[in-house]
Amino acid sequence: MIEFTLFIFACLWSFFFIKLKKNFSQKTNIILTIFVIKISYITLISSIFFGVTNFGLKKTFISLLVTFLIIEILFFIGKKYLSNKSNLFDRIIKIKYYFEYTLIAVFAVYLINKFYY
Repeated sequence: MIEFTLFIFACLWSFFFIKLKKNFSQKTNIILTIFVIKISYITLISSIFFGVTNFGLKKTFISLLVTFLIIEILFFIGKKYLSNKSNLFDRIIKIKYYFEYTLIAVFAVYLINKFYY
C-alpha cells in the first residue's frame, strides 16, 4: 500500500511541475524552466517504470489518468490564484529540487534492492 501511495505522490508531484512550467516567463526564467522540466520528466518516467514493474500496466495507466485529471482540475480551479502568487512559486521550486532528487534516489535504491538482492 505504501508503494502505491509513493507512486501516486511521485506522479502528482512531477506532473504538477510539468504543468506549472506554463506559468513561468520564457524570458526571465529560461534556465529554471529547462531544469524544472527535465527533472520532472525524469521523475515521471521513473515513477511510471516503478508503477508498471510493481502494479501492472492497467493499474498504472488508470492511476496516471486519475493523476493527470486531478492536476488539470487543480490548475483549472486555481489558475488565477496561482498566477498572482509568484513568491509561492519561488518557495515551491526551492523545496522541489531537494524533494525530487531524494525521490529519484529512493526509487533507484528500492529498484536496485528489489532486482539485485
